[in-house]
Amino acid sequence: MAGLYVHIPFCSSFCLYCDFYSELAAGKMDGWIEALSLEISRRKGFLHTAPSTLYLGGGTPSLLSATQLHRLMGTLRDAFGLDALEEATIEVNPDDVTAEKAALWREAGFDRVSMGVQAFDDARLRWMRRRHTSEEARNAFQILRAAGFDNISLDLIFGYAMLDGESWSHDIDEVLTLAPEHISCYQMSIEPGSALGELAAAGRYAEPQQEVCAEEYLMLQQRLGQAGYQQYEISNFAREGFRARHNSAYWRREPYLGLGPGAHSFDGSRRFWNDSDLDGYIAALKAGNDAPGSSETLSATDVFNEQLMLGLRTLAGLDTALLDAGLLIKARPAIEQAASRGDLIVEGTCIRIPAERLFVSDAIVSALFQ
Repeated sequence: MAGLYVHIPFCSSFCLYCDFYSELAAGKMDGWIEALSLEISRRKGFLHTAPSTLYLGGGTPSLLSATQLHRLMGTLRDAFGLDALEEATIEVNPDDVTAEKAALWREAGFDRVSMGVQAFDDARLRWMRRRHTSEEARNAFQILRAAGFDNISLDLIFGYAMLDGESWSHDIDEVLTLAPEHISCYQMSIEPGSALGELAAAGRYAEPQQEVCAEEYLMLQQRLGQAGYQQYEISNFAREGFRARHNSAYWRREPYLGLGPGAHSFDGSRRFWNDSDLDGYIAALKAGNDAPGSSETLSATDVFNEQLMLGLRTLAGLDTALLDAGLLIKARPAIEQAASRGDLIVEGTCIRIPAERLFVSDAIVSALFQ
């Protein structure tokens, strides 16, 4: 398998918590898509097999006009051939969803939509600086259904100061009422460079206690499990047959090509990334050069630690037979200690973190690093 990711580096406004690279859309989208077409042409030999998944992320891909989206998809088809796609996802904001745009996305070849809802309370949405209301999110979901999308993922956020147990239960009730095929839930974190990071640095925001966040996460696991969703990764829950194929390939360390400013790529042994600089990206490609960026060749230790970090994010865990034998020997005492504490389950050559310990998985995994 191989994945194709396109970063759409534009937003109409910036959310309080977000540190993903994006810029205001005004005036730059046409120059970006021209440069992106040039990058696609230059990098069409990166993948040695036809991509099996496509993901348009951002930023806000739902800002693309029909002309821009058709040009992008035509260029991708010419360069890579998209006939082997098993999944094509586009990220959207609820306030961008119209019947016309939903039909456009279907016609362009997308069979999966990931929509950032984040909360079902207008006061909390305003605090997050989201552009939509709860009602707009519900309406957007129904528009997507009416357009024929039968694979929809909704995002929620927990673990922030404005959220209490009753409000979080309400958010879960609302998302279960809509009954999407996939649900992703993330704990809000204070990221450097985000507006929330600035508030925290100024002493105007403090994160809730981790015990509170752990209780919210446990409620999420229990409620979604009771409703028939299978948790398959720290932040992801799906109905049978609807796990995200593109993201699952990341956790298996399969090759993927990332296009656009700020995008990352992986060929199996090296990681590459474009600079998060739209103007520099456009200028370099128009001058006939590669997109400015950097790369890193992974050492055996890097690979070992990545395999642990990514594999143990999943409920299935990691087959240690895939790990470097010498490094595994060094890690074996830490694995046995973690198992004795109940932090790891060891089944033959497979190790995994039990669901009830996933909330503290970072500490569990870092103790195994070499």
